[in-house]
Amino acid sequence: MSTAAGIRPSSPSALHQTAAVSSNHTEVGEPPRRTDTCNVVIFGEAGAGKSSLVNLIAGTNTAMTSSDAGGCTTATNVHEVSIQNEMLKVKIFDTPGLDEGPRGTVSDEEARRILKSLTRTLMKQGEIHLIIYCVRGQRAIQALCRNYEFIRSQAKRKVPIVLVVTCLESYQPDMEEWWRDNEQTISNFGMTFVGHACITTDVMTKFNVIERRNQSYDAVCKLIEQCRLSNETGVHTGSLRGITAVRGNLPHRHEESRTAIRKLVKEFTVEEQKEARKGGGSLFVSLMRKLRGYLC
Repeated sequence: MSTAAGIRPSSPSALHQTAAVSSNHTEVGEPPRRTDTCNVVIFGEAGAGKSSLVNLIAGTNTAMTSSDAGGCTTATNVHEVSIQNEMLKVKIFDTPGLDEGPRGTVSDEEARRILKSLTRTLMKQGEIHLIIYCVRGQRAIQALCRNYEFIRSQAKRKVPIVLVVTCLESYQPDMEEWWRDNEQTISNFGMTFVGHACITTDVMTKFNVIERRNQSYDAVCKLIEQCRLSNETGVHTGSLRGITAVRGNLPHRHEESRTAIRKLVKEFTVEEQKEARKGGGSLFVSLMRKLRGYLC
């Protein structure tokens, strides 16, 4: 995969300490493992924790972070990591923070230009598989709309967008409660995401924080695995689970979606066509059969 101009590459990072270590050797008679790849763009306000999120995924301090609300990323930095026991190689594009004031590290105008250029370049090359919108849990929901609309206008509904909410190490009773508290408000403001993760990137050594950090690593890796675009099909790998995402983000449209999909499946799996479709190996036929199994 080619790299957009003006991007700083970094050396491959170590796996997260809680991830299982896998061997590079293959047992005799065992089929070779297939390693998949994907490109992930992380964006958000300055100080939202984007670089800390990179370090969480990498399991090491590969990205420079800041202890205050200001930004510390001055250009797009690229980090290569492996997750899923090295079965998925992820190239992460850490972008400059948006909404910095005139005295910020990178002006808001320049940060938006960089993000826009990166997104368009990767989309043109067909090398963008997921966009992560990183936000602080303390941020007012309404304040998130401007940046959401900006990235949605660039993605043009061709790239899945997910939400990662940071700084929830003290949220009670658990980090996922943030989503339960704000899900309806997010929907009311017209923001929809194919998935989300409520996390902490805090490196404190308190037991409860360590436990939540480990949960956060698992949640983000699962988010990338399930929501990224597939290299083979061009649809996000969690598309069949997207029915649940609709229920989560837009409850009032969930039953409408189920009804529409049932109708679609029925049209392509009527009794008269069953014999003709037996043994069919096309992706579309396979998708119809799987959808039918999910909805029956």
